[in-house]
Amino acid sequence: MKKYNKFKIILPTSVHYLDITIIFLKLLKINWPSAMSHVVISTIGRSPVTEKLKEIAEVVENPNTATLPECILNASHLYTADIYLVFLGDAFIYKRVNEKLVANLIDNLITNEIEYCRLDPQFSFFGERKSKFYRLLNTNERYGHSFVAFAASPKFILKEFANSKNYTDRDFEIKYLRLANSNKREYFKRDAILKKNYFNILPSIQKGKWDAKNMLLLKKKYPKIDFSNRATISWKYELILIGRNVMLPVIPNKLRMYIKNKFNKKSYFDTNI
Repeated sequence: MKKYNKFKIILPTSVHYLDITIIFLKLLKINWPSAMSHVVISTIGRSPVTEKLKEIAEVVENPNTATLPECILNASHLYTADIYLVFLGDAFIYKRVNEKLVANLIDNLITNEIEYCRLDPQFSFFGERKSKFYRLLNTNERYGHSFVAFAASPKFILKEFANSKNYTDRDFEIKYLRLANSNKREYFKRDAILKKNYFNILPSIQKGKWDAKNMLLLKKKYPKIDFSNRATISWKYELILIGRNVMLPVIPNKLRMYIKNKFNKKSYFDTNI
């Protein structure tokens, strides 16, 4: 079995979101302290803040024209590993991680040659139970492939991000959304999703603003952390997001499309597919 130090954590981000990345690092140090030595921050652009971050983590500065997938690709070229754990800055690890369990999980992903694994779980009627930690994704599962938090092999990163100019995180998710709409209903051989939230991930940014519900939780749990002075989404939007997450696994595709077309105009949903 390969050792626990065969992974790197990549935080792809823009210099405009470094306030969020700093909070991620503070929570990571509290809840998974041994992981700090594995962190690589890969930024779009540079700022005085990146110089300060170099004191606590490795930093890769990419051109202002780079995309988040390019940030991941470039960091993976500079820091080799058997597997990469990729977190957007707001994918906060909000409570203590069971380090022994996570070590076994990482070893399992490497040993079984899983190429992609979404790290924040999602209920689905689909999914082949391949391991005690994860299930294989089905092509029919919407948002099974998420950019928020995932593990990826070097092979997957090259395959997905190396040959597409200006390929963005949005393009990545839309690619798999279109596949879900095709109703092929086939299991991926090496693409998976965790069964439980082993990393205790709490995504907390919606369209550049704080998630209202999650902010209440985080501020109560970590009163000494400054969560920066960003705006917070409305409770109306919050309720729509909660309803979406509840309905996503069970709602028929035609009804889902009707709801999106009725309420969208790109104010509440990211896509019209």
